[in-house]
Amino acid sequence: MWLSKKMAGDLRREPTAEVARMTGSSTAQGSGEYRDFALAAPWGIAYMPPDAARAVLVNSTEGMVCAGAVVEETALEPGELLLFSQGGARIYLKNSGEVVINGQVFAAEEGE
Repeated sequence: MWLSKKMAGDLRREPTAEVARMTGSSTAQGSGEYRDFALAAPWGIAYMPPDAARAVLVNSTEGMVCAGAVVEETALEPGELLLFSQGGARIYLKNSGEVVINGQVFAAEEGE
């Protein structure tokens, strides 16, 4: 009986991830206030979520890490990629092979 209760108690741990609102360059407010956390991204991509962005914070063995921001609704198709900044710059890689940079369309090269 004691072992069953002990095992069940171990299953009810604190959440290891939380969505929090960014309140500064490295601060966010969720169930508590988080400061000075690391930002994780694919290699070669650097980012800083803007104020009010909904950031995904994850507990790690080295402290809190921002794993990214929640993406608001987009019209992307599966397999497409959109890079954008708060200032309005956009690079859209479409499944058709087209690249759209700030509204200017670059057609895919023939034979690719």
